[in-house]
Amino acid sequence: MLKRLLLVCPLAVQLLGGAVAASPQQPAAAASPQEEADHQALRAIKAVFEQAVRDNQIDRLGPYLHPEFHGVMVTGRAVNNISDLQQYWRDVKGLIGERGTYATTLNPERSIIVGDFALARGTTDDVVKTDDGTEFRFNSLWTATLQRDGASWKVRSVQGTMDPVGNPFVREFARRALIRTASMALLAGLIVGLAFGLIWQKRRTRRMAM
Repeated sequence: MLKRLLLVCPLAVQLLGGAVAASPQQPAAAASPQEEADHQALRAIKAVFEQAVRDNQIDRLGPYLHPEFHGVMVTGRAVNNISDLQQYWRDVKGLIGERGTYATTLNPERSIIVGDFALARGTTDDVVKTDDGTEFRFNSLWTATLQRDGASWKVRSVQGTMDPVGNPFVREFARRALIRTASMALLAGLIVGLAFGLIWQKRRTRRMAM
């Protein structure tokens, strides 16, 4: 059943936060050297994720995804492989602009490791700057499961959630989407009106010529 757990990430995102390891607030009691090595490996994936987002190089995450990887992003979009993640990130960049930046910090609780599986969860601190200089700060929740693959750990599943009402980033881009949709509708109306006007003028000219 642990294999079926979804993980929570961002952005974002969101996603490989499942790789997060132990929180200093809940130290492991009498952890074995192997367990400490496993937590260190999970912390390494956390660092890779944060840098991949910051540097806009999502392809770096590919080697850390399980072959049966599945994720649900904070937007509700499902992703099943590195190509899906790259497309998701391109869409995010389309919202914030090519010169915009996105940085995230994962704040994990201590991961639970049982045999070849690990369950991780926590929150994120996200900072987005659009290419027009507008800055957004928000948080999300994430959960992730990882599976040992030989000597390394792979992210098996991940899921991220965020406040859809109070989140300033969500509100702003919902507003922009509404404006964009209204503008397109207005443009379409003008084109249709112009087309009918030209047709009417052409018919009127023909009648006058007769």
